[in-house]
Amino acid sequence: MSFDFCNFFRFIVRWLSSFRWTARRALIVLAFLLLYPLLELVIWAGLLLDEVLFRRYKRQPVTTPVFIVGNFRSGTTFLHRLLSEDAERFTTMQMWEVLFSPSIVGRRIVTAAAAVVGAPARWILRRIEHFWHEQNVMHEVSVTEPEEDDYLLLHIWSALSVGLSAGLLDLAQPYAFFDCALPETDRRRIMSFYRRCVQRHLLAHHDPRGRQYLAKNPALTPKLATLREYFPDAKIICLVRNPLEAIPSFVSMMEFSWQVVGAPSQGPELGEFLMRMARHWYSYPLEIAENSPKDSIAIVDYDRMIRDPAATVAEFYRRFGFDLSTAFADALHEVTDRARGYESRHVYDLESLGLSRDKIVEEFADIFERFDFDTNVR
Repeated sequence: MSFDFCNFFRFIVRWLSSFRWTARRALIVLAFLLLYPLLELVIWAGLLLDEVLFRRYKRQPVTTPVFIVGNFRSGTTFLHRLLSEDAERFTTMQMWEVLFSPSIVGRRIVTAAAAVVGAPARWILRRIEHFWHEQNVMHEVSVTEPEEDDYLLLHIWSALSVGLSAGLLDLAQPYAFFDCALPETDRRRIMSFYRRCVQRHLLAHHDPRGRQYLAKNPALTPKLATLREYFPDAKIICLVRNPLEAIPSFVSMMEFSWQVVGAPSQGPELGEFLMRMARHWYSYPLEIAENSPKDSIAIVDYDRMIRDPAATVAEFYRRFGFDLSTAFADALHEVTDRARGYESRHVYDLESLGLSRDKIVEEFADIFERFDFDTNVR
């Protein structure tokens, strides 16, 4: 069994005892305790039925998958959704598949149900998504859009987001430094489950074109060595953004998450943890790249990608030996024109987040020098 029951019950005990109770927090805890076990019973019923009805998924090859990694708030969502437009080459998971239907059986049931209640369900989802977008300017989400597949690991209670989003940073620590911090048995349990989910997806979306799996997953950044063991021919795209932009943006996003779940601010603890985590997530992919074939990993400058997505994508397509279709090339040029006028709605300042510009510049001096990042932004 892949589910980590020990950590699940440890989380419950910590979550119930760590913070001051408020009406919001009580409602969230109650909803979680009622809905999560029920949802997982349904999901695991689907996964177990796959073992009977679609057992052949275990023989499904995963050929040359592409993984987009890097620190959070480094443009991974932008690039993921951009590359997913290359539908002739890639298949990727949508949010509803990741969160609610990792099984083939589950997807068949949801697809059948959508044919019956599609219009009313879509209207309700649009209203919910509109409300969420108004509240959260940092990351627009939709159940029908490509999304981060690390949330698959919520189904075995082994996702970085569990401890990080709940404000229990010690529970997030092992997953933030995955290859260096977790025992081999846990690494294999987690990555075996992840690979099986990818195989299920490829079988569920099987078509004669034999498309490659595409994933955006910042939480794979500290897992790159283990990832290579399970996907030896993988292509990795690592995005690198100015630390003075990426780190404050991520701290701000996590503070928003803590407000949502009712976890109180813990002073400088969050910023200090995310600084250590970011330090590892900047340096580890660079170490991996130095010891990898050049056609297996591309380090991509965020600023350059935003300025000229078409040229950036064309460059790592050549590196990976991918053909750039005419249709996708045209789409890239349209995106490039729109990207030049983009302005983020996410506004923050370092001081209000308890961060020091000088400390970030000093801590990440090698990154600023290597990528010629501006030390005076914002």
